[in-house]
Amino acid sequence: MTSDKKNTLDVLKEIGLSGQIYGQGEQLVICLHGWLDNSDSFKPMLEFVDEDKDFTWIAIDLPGHGRSQWRSHDAHYYFIDYVYDLKLFLEKLRCEKVMLVGHSMGAMICNLFAACYPGNVLAMALIDGIGIVTTKPSESKQQLINAFRQRSKAQQQSNTKLFSNFEEVVAARLKVSDLEYENAALLMRRNVEILPEGVKLTTDPRLKQHSGFRFSAAQALACLENIEVPTLFLKASNGYPMIEQQLKVFEKCFTQFKVVLINGGHHCHMENASETLQSISFHFDAYNET
Repeated sequence: MTSDKKNTLDVLKEIGLSGQIYGQGEQLVICLHGWLDNSDSFKPMLEFVDEDKDFTWIAIDLPGHGRSQWRSHDAHYYFIDYVYDLKLFLEKLRCEKVMLVGHSMGAMICNLFAACYPGNVLAMALIDGIGIVTTKPSESKQQLINAFRQRSKAQQQSNTKLFSNFEEVVAARLKVSDLEYENAALLMRRNVEILPEGVKLTTDPRLKQHSGFRFSAAQALACLENIEVPTLFLKASNGYPMIEQQLKVFEKCFTQFKVVLINGGHHCHMENASETLQSISFHFDAYNET
């Protein structure tokens, strides 16, 4: 069950989030982007959506990303809190059955939500992301020390960095990703504010800080054990080695799991948007109850 677009955007705004809506079908699909991206990550794909089809797709800017609000000054960006953000949004929207699409970190949010609340998820598509990022128990203390060090350093840096122009922002993103120029520019347009004195990022700098806590591998496997939600994994043909390793570890957690190869890098859903949407729609059509 879906609400009208204005009501949905109002609910997002009420909890400090922003998003974009495509389609007008009865079945709601939530799309969650990766770390330091935003809802425009799904724009190339969702521009192929048929307005008359069965689904309404909502691509959300996660807290601290895109046009969503930052968490309060005394808060931090723990991975598990994103799962609660999704839960809160669905409760406010009074949506009991949803389909989930996640890319990278967004995929990890989706699979943990599905593990915790399987009765609320009809089907799920994970794009080049799976499982949970973990830390060895022997490294937990150093993880905490690193997090505290970064927090202290951030408190001493009050000035937000300004870029001379938008091209400089895109160039900086290209240095740390495998994105093509066009897709990097698309993402960064929603991550900046143009000021008279320069260009400022709207992403919260705290997103780059080390987390003070991570699950161990054993804890992560226990959390994700026996996910019964029908899951499609879209694997990038030229993705990151870490994702390949995560797939080997966590695919056994799913009782209904299919892998489809999508040509491209880690953002394959932007590079091969039509093919990605076609694969996801075919998967969701089999489990749509509307």
